[in-house]
Amino acid sequence: MRRDVQRAALGLLLFGSLHAAPSYGDSPPAPRAQAEQSSLVLTDAALTQWKARLASAQASERLLAAKTIANAETGEGDGEARYASWLRQDLVSATPLLQRLIHAIWGQYPNPEYPRGPGKDPPMWLVRPEPPIPPKTPKNQRPRPHDPETVDWLTALAELDVKAEPLLASAPIDEVVKARAELLLKVALLRTLSQAGQRGSREAVYPVFEQAFVRDGLLRDECGRMVRAMGSPAIPGLIRIYNNRSKGNYKMRRYASYQLDRMDRLRPSKAIAAASDDLVRADIIHAYGEVLAIDAVEAVLEQVEARSRRVRREARWAWLRYVDGPPPPPPPKRKRKLPGGKEEAEEKEDYLTYRELATLALRRAHKSLFGQEPSDKLTARQLTDELFAFYDKQEEELFAKLFSSGEAHLNAGQPKLAVEEFGWILANQPDHPRRAEMAAAFRRYGEQVADQAERSNDDSLRSQAVGWLRHSVLLASTQPDVAKLRAQIHLLDGKLSLTHGGDGKSDFTAAMAADPNQGEARLYLNRMASKPQRRISWLRWLCLGLLAGGLILLGLWRRQTVSLK
Repeated sequence: MRRDVQRAALGLLLFGSLHAAPSYGDSPPAPRAQAEQSSLVLTDAALTQWKARLASAQASERLLAAKTIANAETGEGDGEARYASWLRQDLVSATPLLQRLIHAIWGQYPNPEYPRGPGKDPPMWLVRPEPPIPPKTPKNQRPRPHDPETVDWLTALAELDVKAEPLLASAPIDEVVKARAELLLKVALLRTLSQAGQRGSREAVYPVFEQAFVRDGLLRDECGRMVRAMGSPAIPGLIRIYNNRSKGNYKMRRYASYQLDRMDRLRPSKAIAAASDDLVRADIIHAYGEVLAIDAVEAVLEQVEARSRRVRREARWAWLRYVDGPPPPPPPKRKRKLPGGKEEAEEKEDYLTYRELATLALRRAHKSLFGQEPSDKLTARQLTDELFAFYDKQEEELFAKLFSSGEAHLNAGQPKLAVEEFGWILANQPDHPRRAEMAAAFRRYGEQVADQAERSNDDSLRSQAVGWLRHSVLLASTQPDVAKLRAQIHLLDGKLSLTHGGDGKSDFTAAMAADPNQGEARLYLNRMASKPQRRISWLRWLCLGLLAGGLILLGLWRRQTVSLK
């Protein structure tokens, strides 16, 4: 009997494994799969198969393939680099045909003649003319004009009927289908990398930005949308492109400035303040310090006293590059014109260098903090050292006040308030020299929460208590009675395991190993030893039920067969 049950269970496990949700990398799912795939890292082989399905005769099939590629995950390996490599592959179809495809979905692409020479005023974007409206059509019945800014290129290209589109009637159908699949692959990969940028990738903006200059900017409109969709993580890359003043980069520099302006991040102070989190903010500041942006001097100086240690560290690194890093290139000089058509006798610089601007900003900050002009003998680096020392002293005084207040609350029997103040200190200075002294507050508060959990039998409070007690151990692993503290943590973990369907035996055993006098853990272990472990898993019960049902049906069938005979 037991052997039959085991065989039935094995059969069910094999059945379940064969019908489990697939995780593939080399072969796509069946066409009837969901319209939007996600959480997939596509290999080169899988991308090749999905690319082939972009040329399908069915619009739903094309849309499925495009969305699968667009929603692909980058994973922890080289997924992002692989997608970028595919995106950088050259277009094969003719440019006029691709342009007609874009106009067929009511998209737009930049005018290569803009701007071209004085006196000319060509349009910046080339758009498809609106169809003529019959005369005397009432205004309320006139169709709304198409807006190229709102076109969803992915869906529109996938659902485009190339045979019914008059703009494509003159081209061979095979070439049109091939061009549509090629363009659709580019758009899908742009969205793949844009989503990687939204998840925090620092490098995804570069391949997307590069595509804005392929074939005279054929994909520029879609590239701009994907760059802006990345949000703050795209800002460091745009800053580096915008501040690259090489001769061959002037078009990209102008386009990066345009995108920063569209995102309202062209001003360095706004770009830093509007960052989504401290990690992105630190990256933005690092980018400004890396390129030594002349317009970011004041914005970087404002961050050298930032509360976040990451932001403050990057701001001080960037500021030291301004005042003590590579020497700035000399600005151009020229003779300025005076009223009456005359010129000055001496040539003067057109602008101040970033080091001169940094020195002026330092002197203003010094006067504001100390109430007097700094000595002219002090260099910019010396002024910087004094400024940093002043801010560090202010922070130390603030932490000292908070530490004293936390100690007072702990001595007054208010560990919750003490933990709040100590937690604020640790959030801003994790390596605080007196962090070990804070462990007592976290331990007392954790024990207080644990008592509340025992009285109310509340698992959420019990979990919180475990967190506070573990924090205490991390702050001071050599505190008095640390073994009893570890035993208490294991005991609470064991109770949580019991409420979630486990037996907690390993946790109770660990509690006894840490503190042999832990009576409650011993009580739980004794209860387990006194009860025979005859648990049968739900799978075994299911197998037994199926087997019993099968035997009953077999007996009924045999009885019916005998009666018929």
